[in-house]
Amino acid sequence: MKVIQHNVFAESRGYPLVSILSPGFSIGRERNREKIRQRAEAFINEIGVEKVISVSEHASTLGPFSVVVWWYREVPEGEPLVIRASDKSKIT
Repeated sequence: MKVIQHNVFAESRGYPLVSILSPGFSIGRERNREKIRQRAEAFINEIGVEKVISVSEHASTLGPFSVVVWWYREVPEGEPLVIRASDKSKIT
């Protein structure tokens, strides 16, 4: 059975309006975007390009840039498809 998953590779922050006015803003921002693209590409190479369903970039004017990779993995028969949260802090 196949299960579809996604991974998000994103900048950790948005950009304040004042930073847009600085001279090197677009160069630095594009450099950051390229690093994120490289991380996404490394992940795709790790899982195998044949498992990738979709790759999309999300860029807003002042918000963080991100790349989303949708991919699938094979799940052996009998393995549960849903992982449920449990309260492991309680010891009985």
